[in-house]
Amino acid sequence: MSSIHNIVDTETLASWIGLQMNASKSCLVSQLEQWTPDAQRLLFLSNKFNRFKEAFAADPTFFSNCLQIFNEMAEIEKRLQPLLDSQSKLEKESYNEILFFHPILQPLNFVPFLLTLWSTIRVYILPGISLLFPILTLLAPYIIVKFVFKLPMSFNNYMNILHSIVSGNFQQIVQPESCTTPPSSSPMAFLKQFGVIIVSFIQGVIQPYWSYKHLKSIDTIISEHGDAVVRFQELYQQLEQQLSIHGFTFFRNPLPEIQSNRDATARIMLESPYFKLALKYVGSLEVIMKLAHQQDLHAVRWVTSSSPVFTIKDTFDFHVSVETRKTISANFSKSRHALLTGPNKGGKSTVLRALSISALLAHTYGCSMGHLTATPFSKLFVCLKPDDLPGEKSRFEREVEFTSSTLVEHAPILIFIDELYHSTNPPDALRSCQLYCEKIWNKTNIVSVISTHLFQLVETAPINIQRICCPATIDRDGIVNFTYSLEPGLCKVSSVDTLLKQYHFI
Repeated sequence: MSSIHNIVDTETLASWIGLQMNASKSCLVSQLEQWTPDAQRLLFLSNKFNRFKEAFAADPTFFSNCLQIFNEMAEIEKRLQPLLDSQSKLEKESYNEILFFHPILQPLNFVPFLLTLWSTIRVYILPGISLLFPILTLLAPYIIVKFVFKLPMSFNNYMNILHSIVSGNFQQIVQPESCTTPPSSSPMAFLKQFGVIIVSFIQGVIQPYWSYKHLKSIDTIISEHGDAVVRFQELYQQLEQQLSIHGFTFFRNPLPEIQSNRDATARIMLESPYFKLALKYVGSLEVIMKLAHQQDLHAVRWVTSSSPVFTIKDTFDFHVSVETRKTISANFSKSRHALLTGPNKGGKSTVLRALSISALLAHTYGCSMGHLTATPFSKLFVCLKPDDLPGEKSRFEREVEFTSSTLVEHAPILIFIDELYHSTNPPDALRSCQLYCEKIWNKTNIVSVISTHLFQLVETAPINIQRICCPATIDRDGIVNFTYSLEPGLCKVSSVDTLLKQYHFI
């Protein structure tokens, strides 16, 4: 299969579907890459899609209830994503203030009530003790002398002795009577004598306070993350209940048992695979439910046939707004090949894109834009724009290399090419197109639509090759009127003069 990025802009498709979760967008891209030709698998996907569509029609509140859950989960996912990604050393060190990240200590995170107790000790008790330590350091000697050794000493005498030690005036200690009168000193002398004690005291008070503020902030963040994890688990259970009520089964909740919000944060950081798996389950569910809720998407009708079948009705390109969108229909059952003509900007690329996206969704989700009846196809080959063909070779050489790869396939395949071989001169382009088309037209395993401006290629093609076009007309003033539809026939109307006038060439 051609790269899905050459077929569809997945970001635009995700936005059109209405996906909210990043996990859902990842699941969409992953599933679109899982093209399968297995008939039983495709039938299962279509039946699953159809069951959701019928359930939404029977009970509109089913989708609205699930939509509310998806929206809230998307907000929680944004908050939890940093925890699921690799944290920096600084983040890990911060969380390690409350949680236990050392391999030997990690089981302690899940001991009942231990994290709550530990956070209380770390946030409140230890800073509180540190706050009292400067005061206790000053008063402890007095308490020991007064109450342990029971020596007669007044608090005033103790303070005078403390002052003597700090000031270096040991004579006052030797002559206690000198302690009866407080020493007189100037403010500068007081600061010189007690400055170190004052600074140490202030430091001893401020440091525990900032430690408390820091740890409290970390603990609050851990608790808030934990609350989000707990809420996600509740929403997952609500989703299970909604699906069960309407007859659907959902993956069992892979999240481990959670005892508290701090325990929840520890688990999401240490056991992230469980949460990534839960997000993947929810993401895949959101994609299929959002697809099934689209009014213009329908389950594919798979048929068995000895030759490839691809018949589509009322399909469209979702890139075009609903107000200006026109649906197209095509039948490639009996006549499996078609040449598509029409003026520039007339809708040829839109037709090919609509066919390609419907084929892609059919073989990955069992649905299509419009009503599709088809047999399973082994691969899809698409070339809609020049950069679809990677490599350093010339554009024409890459086109030849790409188209040659379609000729070696024996299982049923789809080929959608916009303006085949237009990168070389017209005579060589015509000859190359005739050689390639002759080969694929003789194969019974291929359904192909090739757009071209080489009218001779269309006019000389075998009668069993469909001529389809995006018709347009030119009025008396030379203005091209585009219909943006798909009809049988050959359209030779040119829009070149319109473009040249638009950019003031003529």
